[in-house]
Amino acid sequence: MAPDPDPKPPETVTVTPQGGPYDSLWDIAEQLFENGALWGGIYQANRDLLDDPGALRPGMRLRLPMEIYPGHIRSAAGGFDTEKHDLGEFVNAVAAELNAIGNFWGGGKEGTMFFKGEGGGMGYEAVTSQIIEGVDVLQDAHHAIPKRLRLMADRVQVADWDNVTTVLSALPAPDPDKRIWGAG
Repeated sequence: MAPDPDPKPPETVTVTPQGGPYDSLWDIAEQLFENGALWGGIYQANRDLLDDPGALRPGMRLRLPMEIYPGHIRSAAGGFDTEKHDLGEFVNAVAAELNAIGNFWGGGKEGTMFFKGEGGGMGYEAVTSQIIEGVDVLQDAHHAIPKRLRLMADRVQVADWDNVTTVLSALPAPDPDKRIWGAG
């Protein structure tokens, strides 16, 4: 898997010599917006520097008119992937520690009270099942979020509410039997 690009969206770009990655408005839009046809937005943002879209000179610094940079969104998705992996390792370590605690109390009277609870209070069994359920929801979210961010990166060009609504409506419907956030 290729490394994710710099998570910080660039505000400017420097025109490169002929044959470089940023030698035309089309190439700049292709490289940064992932769509060369969006070159006109760069031209409009730099009308004070450019009378003609073909009049680029190497070394010229152009402003970029984007609010959402697709590479930035993919980088955030990569962060969730890393966090999901780290979370999984942490949960496995905690589960091993909790099992060791449960085994420590054994199957006698004290162990049964610890495991089942006493006097109407919750024991280890009930508390751990709640923790596991909560962690499962968190892990499901950490699986769904990067997937949805990558879908968004493929569709978003500008961050206004109309486009956000369009992006969200294009995402697959969530499974109604699985909660992503909280106990709603």
